[in-house]
Amino acid sequence: MKARFFSLYHRFFSIQEIESSTTLQWFFGATLFGFFITFNRWVTASVLTIETAAQGAHRCWPFFQSCGNWFFLSTLPYGYTQTTLYMFFFALMGIIVLLMWQKDWVHAHGLMMILFLWEFTVMFLTMEVSANYWYYHLLYGFVLLFLPFKLFFLRIVFVVMYALAGSVKLHPGWLKGTYFSSLKTGLPLFPDFAIPFITNLVVFMELAGSWFLLSSRKWLRYSVLAYFIIFHFYSGILVYYMYPAIMLPPLLILFIPLYASDMKLPRQMKSIFGWALIALLVALQSISWFIHGDVKMTLEGNKYGVFMFEANHQCISEYIVHQKDGVTETRKRESINARDRCSPYYTWFSLHQFCLQRKNDIARIQWTFDHSINGGPYFRIVDTQNVCALAYRAWKHNTWIRLPEEGAKIMGYPEKNYYF
Repeated sequence: MKARFFSLYHRFFSIQEIESSTTLQWFFGATLFGFFITFNRWVTASVLTIETAAQGAHRCWPFFQSCGNWFFLSTLPYGYTQTTLYMFFFALMGIIVLLMWQKDWVHAHGLMMILFLWEFTVMFLTMEVSANYWYYHLLYGFVLLFLPFKLFFLRIVFVVMYALAGSVKLHPGWLKGTYFSSLKTGLPLFPDFAIPFITNLVVFMELAGSWFLLSSRKWLRYSVLAYFIIFHFYSGILVYYMYPAIMLPPLLILFIPLYASDMKLPRQMKSIFGWALIALLVALQSISWFIHGDVKMTLEGNKYGVFMFEANHQCISEYIVHQKDGVTETRKRESINARDRCSPYYTWFSLHQFCLQRKNDIARIQWTFDHSINGGPYFRIVDTQNVCALAYRAWKHNTWIRLPEEGAKIMGYPEKNYYF
């Protein structure tokens, strides 16, 4: 029975592809490294703890606004369940390394599946870890662990993700370069006059140039590969180690040893799962396109697809808490960090949790939200007398978020800000 189970497992998950491909074995190791650096970041994060949810400091996805009810961990100084769990994962990683050395790919695959399922669970339960590099790592892990024709679809998906990242930049912030020209420090290492040339080159290479990574002509593939290697090292000036560490090892492993035979189009019926995944990626990325308004201004549907460097954000959020005893309290938050997404949803969710926790004391919360992108004017896109009475729709435009073309007032103009 045990032998039959492992035989079925071996066939169902196409383990023979890993056993017969040095490239996939290296990619397996790179994916394991990705789990290590990801969990090293998450082990100290309190974003999924019972205490965070009890304080109303958690952040759920718009389509799963009750996520806090599912939190079950506690971390220091309140408890040990989170650190214990992550040390268990650390031990699994060590065992996987041993199994890889022994060429036992079935058991290594099974244990990595546990790591993958936890990564997916965390990213589903909280929006706090919705970073692009973790999207990429989760996606590549899915293809490696679950799909047939692994090497083919890893390469195709890698390029598709570059193209989707390029589609996000089809906006004046990149086409005119105002994302960086509106920063006090500009674009690292380049003068301001060069900004539009550099940003448009990035857009072109992600949308079109990336497809030449699949070329069987070495000089062409290596030229594009060299560009993206430089690009990822350069991006580290702004985003530090995590993004290059997640992207560079797979990039090198997948596209240095590429042969024409590797990219032969699979025609078997089971290849439909790979193509369905690609269709799903495009569909998820397009959600924000079908929501009324400029997603860079409203951020509705923004994180359903890739979103890195979509716009330079600045915002001013002010709210007045009106208590039932007549006492009022005013609070104000200003953002000067270009990478702070300034999402009305984030503030709405936090205030909504506050409304629920203090419903016996609070009469209403008055809220205004001014948002500027890429150095443009501050538009008052939210101006409500009672945020507690507002609901947020995950898949449609929320009419209480007023668009500039709908008459949102200009409240002023921002100074140049910083990226940090």
